[in-house]
Amino acid sequence: MGFALSPRENRRMKTHQVLLLIGLMSIPSVLWAADGSTGTGHFDYRQKAETKQSSRWTLQEWLAQKDRNKMMDLWLAMYSPSPYEFFIGGAYQDFTSQNDVTKSQSRYNSGMGSAGAYATLIGLEGFYENNSQEKISQSGGSLNLRVLGNAVQGTHLSFNYGYRSLSTMETGTPTVLNQTFAGADLNLYLNRYFGFAGMYRSYLPAKNDNMGSVMGSRAEAGLYIDFDMVRVSGSWYSDQQISKPNGVDTTVTRSGAMAGLKFFF
Repeated sequence: MGFALSPRENRRMKTHQVLLLIGLMSIPSVLWAADGSTGTGHFDYRQKAETKQSSRWTLQEWLAQKDRNKMMDLWLAMYSPSPYEFFIGGAYQDFTSQNDVTKSQSRYNSGMGSAGAYATLIGLEGFYENNSQEKISQSGGSLNLRVLGNAVQGTHLSFNYGYRSLSTMETGTPTVLNQTFAGADLNLYLNRYFGFAGMYRSYLPAKNDNMGSVMGSRAEAGLYIDFDMVRVSGSWYSDQQISKPNGVDTTVTRSGAMAGLKFFF
């Protein structure tokens, strides 16, 4: 038994079919656009392939990157500062010596030299001073630890602990005093070539038959200027020694100016 549609219902059904067909045809273009298509309903296979290619990991690229890293390491090794540093220097001291017991005050001069070497943060330094006018000489060395900075010829702060041997005729008898000390030194560059230098050293108490118990300190403060590997410096310093010869407390203070020259390698 057939069911006949009126002409109006027949046209309405055809309209619905056309709209349904158009909706089904638009679904793929929406899906393609969400998956990397051009958004025009035509999927861009080349664009998607290029995207995959650009993010693809390959053995060839890994080997090339490894070679580039080796070249960068080689370049850094060639142009990075050496972890080993050496220096040698000398200084001339012009000072006044004062004795608080005898109330004497005299002007003298002396010379001193130093040399040292660093391996990264650890350094060794030796020094010698000759004060022929007062018949005093001393030599010694220290172990240094740089806690701030990456070079001796650079802004740095170092702590040191060392030992000195002091030969003197202050008591009228040849005397040798062996003494340990601890201290610190600071270099602060104000610009690339010019800076401030300071040093403090405390001589720990030591006993001697002729001098009794001996202790003291040394302080330095001054300015310097660098010419490549050469440093010219000028500073003020004060060296104080407190001893007890013959049971009498005696303080001898040597203070004055110091001019120095140092070479870095």
